[in-house]
Amino acid sequence: MELTPQQKFEDKNYQFRNQLEELQDAQRDNANDRRYLETLQEQFYKVQQQEQKMYQESLNEADPEERSFFEELQAEGMHLSRRALQELEEEQEFLEQDHKGLLEKEDSVRSAHRNFLKSEGKEN
Repeated sequence: MELTPQQKFEDKNYQFRNQLEELQDAQRDNANDRRYLETLQEQFYKVQQQEQKMYQESLNEADPEERSFFEELQAEGMHLSRRALQELEEEQEFLEQDHKGLLEKEDSVRSAHRNFLKSEGKEN
């Protein structure tokens, strides 16, 4: 069964609209992920400050022979914190690149949709 020109137009138009909806959903998901990551970074920063305060208090109150133990723990904690922050920053970078890619895809689909509508003489 052959599709009418109107059915072909509606099918193609539906495909464009569907692609745009999928891209917009992906952008919303990406934005939610970026907000969540920012929240994690803020919480991590607060915990890191609390940790440093506790180490400093422990160092101030520790006997001289126990000091090196707390200094080692503090150094290890700082090393792990730097690694964790680096991973969060890498994830943030990935999400930003993904966001830019999604915007470019959306622009491309919108442009192709406009060109299709122009070629069909049905642009609003």
